[in-house]
Amino acid sequence: MKKIFAIITILFMASYIYSQEAVYVKGKGYEGYVFPKEHPIWGFPPEQNRYTPNLEDIAQAEKILRDSIGTVYVKSHQQAYRKPPINKRTLKNYLRQYLGYITEEGEIIIHIYLNKSIETDKNKLSEEIIAVFGGGSNHWHVKINISTKELFDMQVNGIS
Repeated sequence: MKKIFAIITILFMASYIYSQEAVYVKGKGYEGYVFPKEHPIWGFPPEQNRYTPNLEDIAQAEKILRDSIGTVYVKSHQQAYRKPPINKRTLKNYLRQYLGYITEEGEIIIHIYLNKSIETDKNKLSEEIIAVFGGGSNHWHVKINISTKELFDMQVNGIS
C-alpha cells in the first residue's frame, strides 16, 4: 500500500512539474500568469525560441516596466489620450500574462499582456493569452528585454 501511495505521489508531482499550465505570480504592484515555453499560443505550437520566465525574470521585467512609465517612449504611445491612462498609479490595476523568448543573441525577452476591466474570470487568464481588439487602454502589451533592460514594442489597443 505504501508503494502504491509513493508511486501515485511521484506521478502526481511529476505531472505537476511538467504541466503546461500557466503559473500564478504576485509581487509588489503586479499579479498575473506566467506561461511555460511548452504552452501553445492561439492554437499554434510553441516556437523554438520560447522560454519559461522564472520569478526573478518577472520581477526584473516589472521593475523595467515601472521605471519606463513616464518616459518619452511610453508617453508617445499614449498620444491618442488627453490624459495618459497608463501611469505608475494605474499600473497596478492591470492583470498580466507573461511569455518568454530568447533571441539569437541569447537575450531574454519578456512579452507582457496587460488587461483590466475584463469580463472573464481570472482562471481564463491562466488558460490562454487574451487577445482583445479595441477596448482602449484597458488592454495593451509590451516587450521587455531584461538582458539590456529596455522596454520596446509597446502597443495600446484602439480607443474604446
